[in-house]
Amino acid sequence: MSEKLRGNKLFTISQKGESNSVRKTLFWGFWGLIYVILLLLAFFSSDPYLKFSGLGGLLAVSLYLVFFRALLLENNLKKLKKENLKWYTLLEGLEEERFYSDSGKAKGNLAFFLLDFFSQLFQTKNLLLFLKDGESYRLFDFPDKKKGFKKRVLKTDDPLILFLKKQSETEVIDLQVEKEKLTQSHAWLKEKAFESAFPIISEEDLVAFVLFSSEKFEISEEEKKLLFLMSRRIIRIEQFRELKRKFQQRKQESVDKPAQERTPDVLDQTEEKRRIFDLYSLFQAANQIYLSSDQNRLFFNFAQNLQKQLNTKSVLLLLPEPGGKQLKAKYSKGIDFLQFSELSLEEDDPLYEKFKEKESVFQLYQLLEEYQGNEFLARLISQGFQICFPLSLPDDKLGLVLIGGSTEGIRYSQEVFLILNFLSNVLNVSLKNITQYKKLEEFSYTDSLSGLYNHRYFIKRLSEEIFRAKRYQRKLAFVIFDIDEFKIYNDSFGHQSGDQIIRQLGELTLKVVRSIDIVCRYGGDEFCIIMPETDQEECLKFIERLRKSIQHHPFVDEFLQMEHHLTVSAGAAIYPQHARTVEKLIYGADMALLNAKNSGKNKTLVYSGEEASLKNTVQL
Repeated sequence: MSEKLRGNKLFTISQKGESNSVRKTLFWGFWGLIYVILLLLAFFSSDPYLKFSGLGGLLAVSLYLVFFRALLLENNLKKLKKENLKWYTLLEGLEEERFYSDSGKAKGNLAFFLLDFFSQLFQTKNLLLFLKDGESYRLFDFPDKKKGFKKRVLKTDDPLILFLKKQSETEVIDLQVEKEKLTQSHAWLKEKAFESAFPIISEEDLVAFVLFSSEKFEISEEEKKLLFLMSRRIIRIEQFRELKRKFQQRKQESVDKPAQERTPDVLDQTEEKRRIFDLYSLFQAANQIYLSSDQNRLFFNFAQNLQKQLNTKSVLLLLPEPGGKQLKAKYSKGIDFLQFSELSLEEDDPLYEKFKEKESVFQLYQLLEEYQGNEFLARLISQGFQICFPLSLPDDKLGLVLIGGSTEGIRYSQEVFLILNFLSNVLNVSLKNITQYKKLEEFSYTDSLSGLYNHRYFIKRLSEEIFRAKRYQRKLAFVIFDIDEFKIYNDSFGHQSGDQIIRQLGELTLKVVRSIDIVCRYGGDEFCIIMPETDQEECLKFIERLRKSIQHHPFVDEFLQMEHHLTVSAGAAIYPQHARTVEKLIYGADMALLNAKNSGKNKTLVYSGEEASLKNTVQL
């Protein structure tokens, strides 16, 4: 694993800083000398030929250096985007199932994975990783370190552990403040000169931490996001392992009962085997719920496993409406959902407050005396529901689980209530994990400046939409447009004003497009729109409407307190009329945009062949 990650070179650690600095000094020294010589010839030479040559040389050198710096900056930005994409790809690798095992091999794989991650991010090899292992923290380090470090274990009452647990959140901590106190109990901290620590803290405990020293003290906002997402993944893995350990312990306790508690009766042995099987089945149900990758699948698996584990006739889930003030029936098992599709519980209903204030199992028939005449309660009982259990959902929202009668025709035992409570806790943890995963997707697919989808998401969706159009034999329009004379605008009003234009243009475009269209920022001041089920005529009408909306829209400059009016040029290509692949469709729209720029700007062209003719022009 370690060699594979190093082979990918996710982040190049600059080990040639001094040589790069020397090269830069020589480069700028050479051009500075040339510039001084030309300056002397241009202004102090008496020979007209030499003076003219000096002026021409000055102009040529100035243009060269300006364009050279612009190309260098653009190249650095491309490298940075590429490196960030590789980091997010690496994070997705933590979803592999082999990391979730509780075996020693899985812990070793995870440890080496994290050592590589943190060493490349912090740009240092002088680091130690501690992972929680039961009631202690076990050290993991690189293979070439001293053997004495490999067996080091820190107890939970260790001063270093207690200091890290006091931290309110997961972030890089400076150890210099507490170093003198900590080195009294740990001389090796002083020997290795560890200056910083990065604790990974869950809501309940310290899961892991990294000690390191590095010359890299500045951590960018993007790197902070990566650290946050990585810590959430590690916490998720540890939570799953802890859940698995508890089930294994319960199973082992059932098997290892003392002999005096056992009876040789065949019926008792059968009951014991049944209990072990039930524990295993419950673990499988929790595992299926925990590993659900989206909310729809999660709630479906939850309802399905509840019916199976509780031996109930029916299960109904009521969940909050987006932006609404009521709970509505969303998922069911064992009943006809159409009968309950309109069932809802309003927030102002007294029962809602009752369920909100106390998270426990409610027997519905016991609520009848207190809430006589309540239509919601009366309907549930008339449909055979016996139990209601409130769900604590993210963002302090409420959900309800309704359980029907037992398939065996008996009253539910206390054990059933424990199973219901346990699976509900697993559901809550899984919802938090899905929320974190959605944040990861937003980070990797969203352009931070415009708020639109970025280039990575654009390529992914365009490939999917072309595949869908091909499968169902439908048309697809693709549009690229950019701002006319945007470089002049930036040079005149500054790049901060230009950033405001990009952001406002993204918001305006989202208001104009249809709900099925996908708007992305292609790069710089270029935007693109994927338009499913759209032919050339409809595409032209839309682009013209968008172009006029932008032309007449007042773009507000908050820095200069003034309004600006801009124009855009656009190019379009249609699948399958102009192209049948992603690359050719982008090429066609790009050529049409280029012709629109060359033929006067502030207009729309549609691609019509390799020569990109100017037919189908929408005149102003």
